[in-house]
Amino acid sequence: MSGVTQVQLHYVRNIFNHRLRFGTPVETIKLDKYRRLALFKPAMTFGYIRWRGNKYGTQDWRVYVLQTGMQGAMTRVPGIDPAANVLLAIHGRARVKRCLEIIDGLEISAKDGLDSVPTSYWPRIQTSILNRSVLRAMPQHYLKCEQSHAG
Repeated sequence: MSGVTQVQLHYVRNIFNHRLRFGTPVETIKLDKYRRLALFKPAMTFGYIRWRGNKYGTQDWRVYVLQTGMQGAMTRVPGIDPAANVLLAIHGRARVKRCLEIIDGLEISAKDGLDSVPTSYWPRIQTSILNRSVLRAMPQHYLKCEQSHAG
């Protein structure tokens, strides 16, 4: 398959957990007991979690929301080949936990799940987390429960 973005998924208990948080790959290839490759077509958005630990506990916490692409300015991200447009990049335990809570909430409240979250909203989430500020709500037309104003 040409023109695809490959995402490395890797799980070894207490050592690695590189996995998708959301997004549906067009194909998943099993490499061995611990590793798989998820393949995405251009312009697809997905969430990617990278966690690394050792005998002292978790050493690295990272969450990315990425959009695949084949042209223009793209960023190299560990585990992503060739590269992707970074919509959100968070690292550190407290920030990642807050980010995952926000993503969980969006998944519940968005009309069509996380696929309906506009790409322009992900950088807003990142800014809110990094600045420790209140996150502005996503526009109503993207939410399941639109409030009607009866008069």
